Parts: sequence; C-alpha cells; structure tokens
Amino acid sequence: MRGTTLVKLLDDLRAETRVSLNPAHNAQVRDSQVKRLQSVQERMWDDFDWPHLRVERQFDTQAGQRYYAPPSDMTVDRIGRVEIYADGRWQPVLPNIGSEHYSAYNSDLDERAWPPRRWQIHEDGTIELWPIPELNADPETLEGRVKLTGIRNLRPLVNDGDVADLDDRTIVLYAAGELLAGAGAKDAQLKLQAASKREAKLRGQLSPRRTVKMFGLGKSTTPRRFAPHYRPPEG
Repeated sequence: MRGTTLVKLLDDLRAETRVSLNPAHNAQVRDSQVKRLQSVQERMWDDFDWPHLRVERQFDTQAGQRYYAPPSDMTVDRIGRVEIYADGRWQPVLPNIGSEHYSAYNSDLDERAWPPRRWQIHEDGTIELWPIPELNADPETLEGRVKLTGIRNLRPLVNDGDVADLDDRTIVLYAAGELLAGAGAKDAQLKLQAASKREAKLRGQLSPRRTVKMFGLGKSTTPRRFAPHYRPPEG
C-alpha cells in the first residue's frame, strides 16, 4: 500500500526486527531507522519507472533562451519524453544534439529557428533546446509551450506525518532484512526474499503485457518476467 505515514513505517519496521515498539525506546536509533527506510525507497524509485509517479510538467520558451531549468519536482535524468506545441499540435522534441545539428544552426553563434526540434541535458543539469527558439511562447494559443513527461521525485520522508510514495510492505521488508542481516539474524534472508518477491509482483502488475508471435504465426506468448535482484546498500 502506498501513502503510509513514516510513523507507521517505523512501527512496522520495529515489529519485523523484533525490537520495542515504544518510540521512546528507539529514540537513539530513530534517525538510522528512518535513513534505512529512505534509502530503500530511493533504491526502488531508481530501479523502476513506477507509473503512478509519472507526471507532466510544462514551461514556456523564450526567444533567444537556450537553456531551461528542469521542474523542481523532477530530476532531469528521469525525463522520458519532451514535446512542444507548434503549428496547432504537440510535436516530439527528440533527444541528443550532435555536431551535425550545430552545423545547421550554431547555438554558440545565437542562430535561431522555429520550432526547437532537439533537446539534451546540459552539463549544469539544465535542459538545452535546439535550435534556439526565435519566438516567445504564446499563452493564448499555447504556441511554444514545452511539455515534459517523466517520473517525479519522491516526497520527503522525514517527519512522522510524511508518507511513502512506494509500497510500504516492500520498503519495510527490505529495511528489516538489511538490519537483521547486520545483526547476524538467521531470518534476514527470508525478509529480503519476501521483499524481492513482492516487488517483482508489483512491477509485473504495473508493466504492460505484450504478446509475441513467431513470424506472425502460431500461438501468442507472453515474454518471461524476471524478479528484481536485491542490491545491498552501499557502504
């Protein structure tokens, strides 16, 4: 289940690791428990494009502006699709800008054209558009509006009332398994296996199924699915 509060995650984690459920008894280790839950959720977020975290964000082009800041709640690396509204419709802006493109319109010389047809991540983390727009976006017609589709960042998981963006049971089982493994508990691997199995099931339910026919003939088959491999925390 998603949307579980941090205080509930901590309670479940303590139950799985067989320590006192009294918050006062865990005051000295609360920060490390929270950090463990955070790192597990971050790892899960990094490993898969969870559909419920897919969002659209928009910004307007400005004449002569080459670079644009990404949305505050989206990491530029998790942008999956970029489109621009031009000539009355949304058009794709393709990734990667090469020397052949700069030969056609040299951005270093402020050569401009319309509409932008390429984008890439600049070294400072901004979004570069090519060619440089020669027009300002029109808020009435939407001409020049850029739309980004991607996976949003996780919300903070620091205070008791903060909620998890991903499945609570998977997060707790992974975190419990790691803590128990550090303590040499015999059931640590069982916790990790249960977490991996649950995560694989969730991914399978959220991934589109495709049927494949060999040479267009015969019975349709569904590609095999593979369970995610547990990655131990770094350090």
